[in-house]
Amino acid sequence: MARRFLERRRAPRRVADALPARRSFGVFWLAVLWLAVLASACASGRRAQVNAPRPERGAVVSEHPLATEVGVALLEAGGNAADAAVGVAMALAVVYPQAGNLGGGGFALWVPHGDPDRAAALDFREVAPLGLVPQHFLGADGRPDPELSLSSPFAVGVPGSPAGLEAFHKRFGRLSFREVLAPAIRLARDGYPVDPWLARDLRDPVFQRRLGASPAAAQLWYPRGVPLREGALAVQPDLARTLERLAELGAARGFYRGPVADALLRELGPGQGALAAADLESYEPRWREPSSGWFRGRLVLTFPPPSSGGVLLLQFLAVLDGFPLEADRQRAQEGRTDDGWTDPQLGFGARTVHWWIEAMRRGFADRAEHLGDPDHVDVPVAQLLAPSWIAMRRVSIGDRAAPDVRPLVLGGGAESTETTHLCVLDGDGNAVSLTTTLNSTFGSGRMAAGTGFLLNNEIDDFAIFPGVPNDYGLVGSAANRLAGGKRPLSSMTPTVVLDEAGAVRLVVGSPGGPRIISAVAQVLLRHVAYGQPIDAAVRAPRVHQQWRPTSTYLEPGWSTGLASALEERGHEVEIAARRWASVQAIAVEPGREPTVASDPRRGGSGAVVGREASRPSRPADGP
Repeated sequence: MARRFLERRRAPRRVADALPARRSFGVFWLAVLWLAVLASACASGRRAQVNAPRPERGAVVSEHPLATEVGVALLEAGGNAADAAVGVAMALAVVYPQAGNLGGGGFALWVPHGDPDRAAALDFREVAPLGLVPQHFLGADGRPDPELSLSSPFAVGVPGSPAGLEAFHKRFGRLSFREVLAPAIRLARDGYPVDPWLARDLRDPVFQRRLGASPAAAQLWYPRGVPLREGALAVQPDLARTLERLAELGAARGFYRGPVADALLRELGPGQGALAAADLESYEPRWREPSSGWFRGRLVLTFPPPSSGGVLLLQFLAVLDGFPLEADRQRAQEGRTDDGWTDPQLGFGARTVHWWIEAMRRGFADRAEHLGDPDHVDVPVAQLLAPSWIAMRRVSIGDRAAPDVRPLVLGGGAESTETTHLCVLDGDGNAVSLTTTLNSTFGSGRMAAGTGFLLNNEIDDFAIFPGVPNDYGLVGSAANRLAGGKRPLSSMTPTVVLDEAGAVRLVVGSPGGPRIISAVAQVLLRHVAYGQPIDAAVRAPRVHQQWRPTSTYLEPGWSTGLASALEERGHEVEIAARRWASVQAIAVEPGREPTVASDPRRGGSGAVVGREASRPSRPADGP
C-alpha cells in the first residue's frame, strides 16, 4: 500500500522524475541515499514523510456557530482534528436538529499531514433492517406510496452516527471520549438559544405536520402547540441523558443495547416497523480506502462508495481537466465567442458552463446505473475512473446539450437537503472532512420517547423500486436496490485536496442531496483551477444537472445572458427559486494562517484558532 497515492500521479510529477538528469558522482550518492530512505519507508508500510509546511493555526467550520465554538475549544484544549470533528458533530446533534444527529449516519475522511497514504475513510451510513422488503412501501392500492419511505416506521434505517463517531475518535483522537462529548452534553442539559434558521423551519407547516405526528418531538419543539421562537431556550434533558450514557458506556452498551435500544424497538420494532434487536446489535461502521485522483497538480482525496459523490466528483474533474479551460476563458475575455456572455468575476464564457453541465449529466447517468453498496454489489470504481472511460465521456461532449445521453454499459448490464457538513484542520496540519445526515429536514420527524433525538428516513435513498424516482428525483438501478443489511447510496462528498508535498490545501464538503456533488465540484474548480478566493468561490452562484430530470438548474445570481446562451446550445434551463447546498471549506496556503468559509446560504460559522469567528448569516441574508 505504501506510496499508492504518489504512484497515481502522471509523469513528470513523480519525485524521481523531478531530479535533474546529471551523472555527477555527488548526484549518484544522493540518489543512493534517497533510495535507502524510500526503502526504509516501504519496509515500515508507510511512505517517507515529506517536509511539508504546517499551517500556522487550526481552524473549524460548521453549520452552527455554537458547534464551531466547540471545535475551536477542543483544539485549544490540546485536541487534534479528530477530537474537534467528533465534538462538533455531537454538538450539531444538539443545536442543529434539522440535520445534526445521533439518529442518522454519515461519512468521515481523515487525512494526516504530509502522509496521504495513511488517509482513511469511515462509512457509518445507516443500514436497512434485515426484515425490510419493498412490499413494506406499497399502499393499499398496491402501488408505491412515497410517504411510507419518508415518515413511516419503515422509513428509518439503523442509525450509524453513535458507533461511527466513537470508532473515528477511538482510532484518531487524542482526548478522552468523555472530554469530547462534554460540550454537547452541556448544551443539551443547560440549553441554547434557538437561532433564526431553526425558528424559521419550526414555523414551516410541512415540518410542523412531520414533527407534530411524533408526541415526543412535538412536546420538545412545540410546547403547548406553539413552535419555539428565535431566542427561546431549547433544553433537551432526554438527549443529555442519551449523550451521557454514550460517553460513559460507549456505543455498543449505551446506544445499541440498553434503554435507548429498547425505546427504538418500541418505536420501530414489531407491530410498528421492521427493526429488530439484532439489527441494532449487529451494526458496525466500515473502514474504506479513500478514492483519489489528480486535478491541476493537486491530489484529491474523497469518499468511495456507498458515496456516489466521490466517484462523480473525480469523474467531473478528470473530464474537465482535458478541456482547454484557460484558452476558453481567454477567448471569452477577448470577446471572441458567439455566446455573448462572460462571467463577471472569473471571465469564462458560456461554453465553459456548458462543459460543466455535460460532465455532470454523464456522471449522474453512470451513477444511476452502476453505483451502490460495495458490501453487496460489485461497484466498478476503477473502471468508472479509468482514463479510457473518462476519455469516452469527454469526447462525447459536443457543442450542444445531450439530454438523451445514456449510462455507459459495462459488458452487459432530489435527495435530501438536510445533511450537515463540518471541516477541521488542526495546528499539526491534519484534516477531517465529515458529513452526517438524517436525509429529509428533521429526518422522519419521529422521536422515540425518552431518547431526545430525531430518527432518519434514509430508506428513501434506496431504489426501492428500480427506475422509480425517489422524493428528490433521483433514479437508481438494481445496484442500489433495497435489501436488508444494505447501505443506501449517498451523495455526501467529504473531500480534502493536497499539494505534492502532502500538505492540505483545501478541506471541503456540503449538505444538499445530489446538489452536494455539483456544489463541491464547482467550489473546488473555482478555487483550484481559477484561483478564486475560497469565500468568493463558496458564495458564487451554482449550476446543477443530474441527468434525470433533464432540466439544468441555475441559482439566482446568474445573469439572464447565461440562461439564453445555454438555451441556444439546447439546454432546458430553469432558474431555481432558492439557492442550494451549504458548502463548508477551509483553504490553506502552506505555512500560513487558514482561511475559513461557511456558506451564507445557511447560518454556519467558521473560526481560526485565536481569531474571531465569522458572523453567521440570517435567513434573509445570502450571496
